[in-house]
Amino acid sequence: MKKLIAALALVTAIGATAPVIVMAHEGHKQAADSQTAEGEGVVKAIDKDAGTVTIQHGPIKALKWPAMTMKFKATTEAIASAKVGQKVHFVMKNDNGQPLVTAIHAM
Repeated sequence: MKKLIAALALVTAIGATAPVIVMAHEGHKQAADSQTAEGEGVVKAIDKDAGTVTIQHGPIKALKWPAMTMKFKATTEAIASAKVGQKVHFVMKNDNGQPLVTAIHAM
């Protein structure tokens, strides 16, 4: 938490104009420079009832995330466009500190 506060203080001190968001990731907080981030990966599972999609993704530079497999909350539209096994480009936004996949496009 101290690192997060220090990072936010630094951003404020240098007068950055881009909004800073915080997205939770496996119990850790990561600062991002914008309200959205994008990634590429393979859809591993879809749970329409829970509103989630599991994606094995490469590194997401904007969030400083390494490659991994994650279960994401996703919009109904994003889930409808996904197929298990499909290689995809996806867009997510900050939703109260949690990533929410808003778009999935086949590659």
